[in-house]
Amino acid sequence: MRKSSSLTIISLILYFLHALICGLLIRTIHINELWAESLSVFLTLVIVIFLIGKREYLAYYGIRLWECDNFIKTISILFLVPIVNIPYLFLGTKINIIYAFINSIYIGVMEELIFRGFLCRFIEEKSSRKKAVFISSLLFGMFHLVNIGSYPLIYVFLQVLYAFAIGIAFALVFYKTKSLLACIAVHSIVDFLGSFGTEPIFVFELIGTIICILCAIYYYVVTIQNLQK
Repeated sequence: MRKSSSLTIISLILYFLHALICGLLIRTIHINELWAESLSVFLTLVIVIFLIGKREYLAYYGIRLWECDNFIKTISILFLVPIVNIPYLFLGTKINIIYAFINSIYIGVMEELIFRGFLCRFIEEKSSRKKAVFISSLLFGMFHLVNIGSYPLIYVFLQVLYAFAIGIAFALVFYKTKSLLACIAVHSIVDFLGSFGTEPIFVFELIGTIICILCAIYYYVVTIQNLQK
């Protein structure tokens, strides 16, 4: 499908414009930050769904229920990843829970659609599923280089490695189940729990990275040989 490339680019642009849209809503119609965030998220997701179009395209990009035997067993390993962020809940950081929840869902949906749904399909259409898994995951990892300057380099390095590894696991689960639902759920939970930590803690980040690498290895061993093409 030729639209995979345009969907990747347009959705990535919309993803970065989200904060701008939110700011414009606050300044122009003078609503509070929570309502602006909610409306901006809603508008962005509606635009993306509209651009995808027909129901069969939604299914093609993973917006569907799973199609996989032993679905729970297949996705269960992924839920080890958010566990590492649970200690952040007990740091006493005060945040707006509703805002953090909405923002985490938005990030989970958009990043999974962009990097697994659209980008994986685009690379697959041009080459193969195996290349789609690794190239999309590499780009997902490099995407986190935007945090340079916000965090010490060691944390950014761990984020890149963490994202690359979990990207492989997510992509393989996407192809195995033909659905992004599990990936979106785990991604959103990770971001939500992480929002309680204003400053990353090295031991948590290191353990999380190791778990992501082990997840990637596990899914590679049990899934990669079954990929078509």
